[in-house]
Amino acid sequence: MPAFPSLIRNLLRPQQLPHWWQDALLALPRVVCGYLLTADFGAAKFGLPWSPPDNNLGLFEVAFWFPQDVAAYGGIFAMFPNFFAWMGAFSEGIGGLLLVLGLLTRPAAFLVCCTMLVAVFMQQFQNGLWNMLPALGFLWAALPALVLGSGRFGLDYRLTKSAIGRLRPGLVGLAALLLPGCVQPAHDKTVVYLLDVSGHPKVQQVGLRGRDKPLSWDYDLQMTPIIKDSLYRAVVTTHTGYKVTEVKFAINGDYELKQKANRRIEFGPADTTVYRARFDVVAQ
Repeated sequence: MPAFPSLIRNLLRPQQLPHWWQDALLALPRVVCGYLLTADFGAAKFGLPWSPPDNNLGLFEVAFWFPQDVAAYGGIFAMFPNFFAWMGAFSEGIGGLLLVLGLLTRPAAFLVCCTMLVAVFMQQFQNGLWNMLPALGFLWAALPALVLGSGRFGLDYRLTKSAIGRLRPGLVGLAALLLPGCVQPAHDKTVVYLLDVSGHPKVQQVGLRGRDKPLSWDYDLQMTPIIKDSLYRAVVTTHTGYKVTEVKFAINGDYELKQKANRRIEFGPADTTVYRARFDVVAQ
């Protein structure tokens, strides 16, 4: 058993550079990288206390859509999409937090590096360098932490000076977080859109754009006229775990509310919600 504490201590013990300001300089990308991962990228797809309320994520749940994205990578990712999706989201949400604290720095940096490599080569490689830059940035920021640990400015520096036996229960407890991981439940939610376009001349086509499938921001879903040049209708069913969706309407391919926020539609307790709107007008 004595070898186990020694192994853990060596894994966690950070390298100290000759001067404190050198450690502080290398801590900066670690903290910024970790904060962005846990507060934004990770929190959007992994259930944390600071996750957006609209995403409706339970604690340590992975967003319903993420396993589908992971499965599209093919191979082993398609065989175990829930596992890889949960681990990727965990590495961003919890791994990012650990990087901020400088706690378990090398294991956290290793998870982040693995996740970013997958993002670069499996998700964004075919989309060109510009789309790869965010994942590459997190990768480069995590690499020094993987090699050097937290430096002087992290909890690992303090903990490795104390009895490592006190740390073992914490390690076991952290590993136990992997056990309750699950995927956010999703349900079919139907929205009936009723749009008033009266007063707009030469209406040839009325469309709907949105955030969640089957809608898209890139093209219009054509709405059906109930009263020509006056009232149009569309029925959209979305498989989602979120509480809200976002849309905009378009006439003749020209979308509304330019430079303004998207329309937010809250799903009601029932499976079907009716949303009434007037083109380019937001109800007060």
